[in-house]
Amino acid sequence: MADYFKSSLLSGAEAIPEGHYADENMKSTVVPFRNGIMLSIAIGLAESNDLHQVMMANHGGDHAVYPDCRPEFVAAIDATSQAGTYEHIRVVTPYTNLTKTDIVKKGLSFGIDYKKTWSCYKGEDIHCGCCGTCVERKEAFAEAGIFDPTEYKQ
Repeated sequence: MADYFKSSLLSGAEAIPEGHYADENMKSTVVPFRNGIMLSIAIGLAESNDLHQVMMANHGGDHAVYPDCRPEFVAAIDATSQAGTYEHIRVVTPYTNLTKTDIVKKGLSFGIDYKKTWSCYKGEDIHCGCCGTCVERKEAFAEAGIFDPTEYKQ
C-alpha cells in the first residue's frame, strides 16, 4: 500500500513524525481518503448483512490534520451512504465534536480499562510517547485530571 498511497503511517515506525498534531509535519500521517475507503467497504458489508449503521470513531482533535474526519466529510459520507444503499445505511459518529479529553472522561464513566487501549502510531511493544497520538493521549488524561495508566517509552 505504501507504494500507492503517500503517508508516513504506511512507511514504518521510523517515518512517523514526533510532536503535536498542530505541527506542520503531522500532515505526513494523512492516508489519502482513508476513512472514505474504509467506510465505503463497511457500508457495503453492512447492507450485505442487513445492518443499518456503520460507526466511525473520529474526534474533534482529528479535524485539523485529517480532512476525512471533519464534520463536513461526515455529513457528506452519511448522505452518500443513505442515498446509495437500499437500506439507507447511516454513518454514526458520536465523537465528531468531542475532544480526546471528553472521550477519556466518557470512557472512564463507562468503566473502560485504559490499560487495554492503544493509541500509538509506531506499533511497537509499548507506546512511544512522542508521536501525535501519544502526545494527544497524554494531554487528554492530564486535562481530564485522570491518572494515565499507559506505559510510554518517553
